[in-house]
Amino acid sequence: MRKKERNFESVADLIEAEKKFILGTHVQPDGDAIGSLLGLGLLLMSLGKEVFLSWGEPISVPPQYSFLPGIELVKDPSLCSSDFDNFIALDCATIDRLGVLAKVAKETKNLINIDHHHKTERFGTVNILDEQSSSTSDILLGIADALSLKLNKDIATCFYVGIVTDTGRFQYSNTTADTFRAAEELLGYGVEPNRIFQNLYERTSFEYVKLQGRLLERAQLVKDQGLIYTWILQDDFRETNAKMAETENLIDSLRSVKGIRVAAVLKQMGNEKFNVSLRAKGEVNVSKLAEQFGGGGHPNAAGFKSAAGFEKTLENLIEALKEMKSE
Repeated sequence: MRKKERNFESVADLIEAEKKFILGTHVQPDGDAIGSLLGLGLLLMSLGKEVFLSWGEPISVPPQYSFLPGIELVKDPSLCSSDFDNFIALDCATIDRLGVLAKVAKETKNLINIDHHHKTERFGTVNILDEQSSSTSDILLGIADALSLKLNKDIATCFYVGIVTDTGRFQYSNTTADTFRAAEELLGYGVEPNRIFQNLYERTSFEYVKLQGRLLERAQLVKDQGLIYTWILQDDFRETNAKMAETENLIDSLRSVKGIRVAAVLKQMGNEKFNVSLRAKGEVNVSKLAEQFGGGGHPNAAGFKSAAGFEKTLENLIEALKEMKSE
C-alpha cells in the first residue's frame, strides 16, 4: 500500500460528489498520456460516472495504442459538452499542452491537475504533482490504492502501458524499486506483458519500415557534442505513406548508438516548424535542454517546438549542448 497523499482526499471527495468528468491529456499523446486517460476513464465509469475522454486536437490514435481497452471512448474535442463541471488534466506540464481543451478546462468549476513532469505548473484548483513518479499512470495507481478503488484487467492494462512506455521499457533513470512494485501489482490483475510488448513494439507497418530506413540512412553524428540526429520531412510521409504517429519509437534506434550523449529527431510540422524529440543516456538532462526552447519533459526524454526552420533549430540545439557541456 502506498503512502496516502493529502490531496488524494480532495480528489476522493470530488469523485464521490460529482457525476460528470471531462478527462483530457496533451496533444500528440504518448503511451502514458493515453494509458492514464483510458485507465482513469474506465475507473470512473466503473463507479457509475459519466466521462468524456479526449485530447486537444483532432483525434488520430497512434496505431500502437489501438489495442488498448476503452480506446473507442476517446472523442474529438469538438464534441465536448459544456455541462460538465469537472475537468481532470493528465500528464500536462502546462495548461497550454491541452491544446483546444485548455479553454474548456479553464471554464470548469473544478480543475484537477495530475502530472509527474519536472516544473509542472500548478494550474488546477486541485494539484497532484509528483516528479518522483515514473509516470502519470503510476500516480493514478497510487490514488486508486489510497482510496481503495477497485481495478480490473482493462484498467490495469492501461496503467501498465503508461508505466512501461514512460520508463523506456523499464530502462530510464525514472525506473525505481517502486516502479517494479507498481508493475507487479498490475500483473496481479491479469495484465499480459508479452501481448502488450507485441502491440507496442512489434506491429510496425511496412510503410514505417521504409520510413525508418530512410531516416537512419540520413542520420548525422556531431562527435564533439555526442549528438546524433536525423530529421523527418512532410515529403517523407507522402512518399512512404507512413504516419507521424508511428514515429514515436524511432529515436530509440539513435539512442542506442555507442558513445552518444543525446539523440534528436527533428519532425517537420509545417514549412519552418519542427517538433524536436530528445533522448539521453544520463549524462545530459534533456529536460533542461528542452526548457531553453520553451519545451520540457524528463531527464532522459524531452522535447520542444521550433519555428526557426531546420538549419537554425539544429544550430541552436548544438550551441545549447556546447554550453551545457562547458558548465
